[in-house]
Amino acid sequence: MSRTFKSVLTFLIFNCLAAAGLAETQVEISGQVRVRNEVDEKTFGHDYYTRSFQLLRTRVAVNATVDSNAHVFVQFQDSRMFGDRDQFGNLQSGTLNDGENVDIHQAYIQVDRVAVDGVGGKAGRFEFNLGNQRVFGAVGWSNVGRSWEGVQIWYEHSKYKVTGFYLKVFEKNHVRFHQDYDIYGGVLAIESLNLELFGIYEWDAQPLLGSNALNRISFGGYLKRQHHRFDVEVNAVYQTGDRPEVDIAAYLATAEIGYTFAGAGKARMALGVDYASGEDRFEHDKIKSYDNLYYTGHKFRGHMDYFIASNTAGLMDLMLRGKVDPAEGWVFYTDIHYFMTAKDYWDPLEDVYTSDIGIEIDASVATTRIKGIKFATGVSVFLPQESFVRTYPGKSRLTESDPTWWFYNQATVDF
Repeated sequence: MSRTFKSVLTFLIFNCLAAAGLAETQVEISGQVRVRNEVDEKTFGHDYYTRSFQLLRTRVAVNATVDSNAHVFVQFQDSRMFGDRDQFGNLQSGTLNDGENVDIHQAYIQVDRVAVDGVGGKAGRFEFNLGNQRVFGAVGWSNVGRSWEGVQIWYEHSKYKVTGFYLKVFEKNHVRFHQDYDIYGGVLAIESLNLELFGIYEWDAQPLLGSNALNRISFGGYLKRQHHRFDVEVNAVYQTGDRPEVDIAAYLATAEIGYTFAGAGKARMALGVDYASGEDRFEHDKIKSYDNLYYTGHKFRGHMDYFIASNTAGLMDLMLRGKVDPAEGWVFYTDIHYFMTAKDYWDPLEDVYTSDIGIEIDASVATTRIKGIKFATGVSVFLPQESFVRTYPGKSRLTESDPTWWFYNQATVDF
């Protein structure tokens, strides 16, 4: 931890504690420490070593509420791998070296009421989610997590909430030209329908081939409904706009339908599909492959994270999910994914076009039976198709399609 950071942290804590003595001011300190071990055999081929590593994420937050209306939230975070080197290349465990790895994950000012009831806003650095995080997500599984710098303004009515937001992706701060990357958007949330409608405009003004790098509009909606023991969750997004000399026309459609059985175990089974459009190898007039934007991929596309990135050929994921609470404080999960590309890809060895990728099976168990600790463990297996292995980046000479696997243990303490 650097001297500058220590000084800032000390200043904030002492001033927040001092503010507690003022009228109508409340200060809360909270945090989380999370340790995770992973054993990784996800690389295709026999000539790779099985990796085993440990991750540590530490978060400490100060939340001050002034006059029951204004809030200051500051969350510090340290994210590291056991025994890893710091940003200067020095060892940071078991030595006298200070890793200087602490950063501000969130720091913002929020006002609940601005001038009139229902109007509020926040500005600073914050996590930002839309719906079930299939479009925008904070990626809580990550050892770092995603946060943004920007502004949100909202109007909240008893029946709906309208939110406008501005997020800064990249600041060039050029003295003559605008070359920044900005995101503008709006969300209409209707609580009684569990419905969100949104529009997002991305403007990357960095010059590319004499034009802006990106002008893209993504609009769509998220719906979640419950009817007796059935539940349904839907996402739909259409993307339009252009990159230099190429128009964009892509879309996403996801749906999950579940049924919760009667009984103490609250067992749930669900069927789902996640379809992201793709483009053929010889299509060059339009960009038809859906961009996954800033979603929480680990939550949707298998725990082994093979398909987090956007794919030119698109992706279709047919899934079967199961969940059961066998006893108090225990939850078991099982997901089965059948992956295919939305558009066929070429297998050069067999000289055929195919959409086959493979099957992934994820199984995990979580418990809170150990007092004060949330513990989770899980294992995943991926059964690839031979064509997919041969065309996987950097693996064009592989011919075997042996299963790969991954295992984790995780312990979390919130305070």
